[in-house]
Amino acid sequence: NARVVADLVQVGSITGGRIVAMDVDVGTTVMEGQVIAIVDIPAVISRSSITDTTKMGFRDVQDQLTEVIAPRSGVIAARWAKKGDTLPAGQPIVTLMDQRRVWIEANIDEKKIERVRPGQAVEIEIVGRDGKLTGKVETVSPVTASTLVSSRDRGLSGSSRRLAQVIPVKISLDEDNLSLIPGSSAEITIWVR
Repeated sequence: NARVVADLVQVGSITGGRIVAMDVDVGTTVMEGQVIAIVDIPAVISRSSITDTTKMGFRDVQDQLTEVIAPRSGVIAARWAKKGDTLPAGQPIVTLMDQRRVWIEANIDEKKIERVRPGQAVEIEIVGRDGKLTGKVETVSPVTASTLVSSRDRGLSGSSRRLAQVIPVKISLDEDNLSLIPGSSAEITIWVR
């Protein structure tokens, strides 16, 4: 019960507006400080003296444009908006993944966790990928989580289900693996002492 996890950052505009330019898509590599999108900020176009209401809209002027900048280098993992979309302030435009910050998250049965310690060596096999990776136990969570287990998964007869308590464990990789895909399943072996 392990998977590849990455450091993901939601990137959006601090002001609401309409996206007028966006030249990135899923899989695009961006550098820290690179412009991801340009947002046109709405302005008051007119005010009614009768009803005292304002009409907001977009003007074609440079001082109403704001750039959305990549806060770090990485790869666009998801795109939540496109050119022409109007967004409120803070809504994500893209999700940025730092491929250098990838790790394995494993859920260890609570009955086996007492043997797991930070620093222990780990062998990792990514499902659908040849070869083995190595790493080490980085952290052991101080709280449990629950996972649904079928009795068939445990080799028992019937199809009843129960909640099993597991402890999340973070496993760091010994080498950068820029080709790992977050969400991929992994099988791990922890070398306990």
